[in-house]
Amino acid sequence: MLYMLKKSIQVLLVSILISFTTKAQYLQFNTYRPYKWMFGIGWNVVDDDGRAFSHLLDYKNSWNYLPYPSAISIDRYLAKGLSVDLQASYNVYSAAKCINGSRNRPGQFGALDLYAKYSFYKMFDPKKWFEPYVMLGAGVTYRDAYPINIVPTANLGIGFNFWYKNFGVRLQTTGKLGLVGTIYTSDSDYVQHSVSLLYRTSSKKKKDNSFSQKRHKWTHKNTKFKSKSK
Repeated sequence: MLYMLKKSIQVLLVSILISFTTKAQYLQFNTYRPYKWMFGIGWNVVDDDGRAFSHLLDYKNSWNYLPYPSAISIDRYLAKGLSVDLQASYNVYSAAKCINGSRNRPGQFGALDLYAKYSFYKMFDPKKWFEPYVMLGAGVTYRDAYPINIVPTANLGIGFNFWYKNFGVRLQTTGKLGLVGTIYTSDSDYVQHSVSLLYRTSSKKKKDNSFSQKRHKWTHKNTKFKSKSK
């Protein structure tokens, strides 16, 4: 009987310990914020050959890019994997590249895009190096190689961040749908790739010192009463 009681107490203590540990990990996971601000600078590639889903990796004939950094981004983390990301990029179309089915169409390129981004870091250890994400947004694109220079776009993208502490590398691909004319067959659709160097600022929570305030003290000074002398 004594042996059974001892085993029951041990099982109860182990169960309480496991429950407490699991709850602590859950609370830590749900309050974890991977960053507050994220800044990026890098290179972008524009594939605007007009061949839709074919020849996606034809970098010799379709990819326009520059040797120097040509893209920047500013990301603000919100909560639960959601963030807002503002991206700007610049490029130059080469006359040797295929632009919407033809060559000899050189020109300037510029894009400004705003995204709602969702990170899947919760599926992994949030403090590790790998962070996949998806994003949905809208923007505006300027191309002087086209009759319509300025075109609004609807954007859908996917990317991967690789982290070492607060420094990282981003690989990203975005499909942009031109919102002019016949949308699904518009010649203003294109694909944009980018490689960026990242830096994120830590999200530090403010210390709650309210417990040290007087109303939370467990000990109080005894109030002394003086009796009136007759």
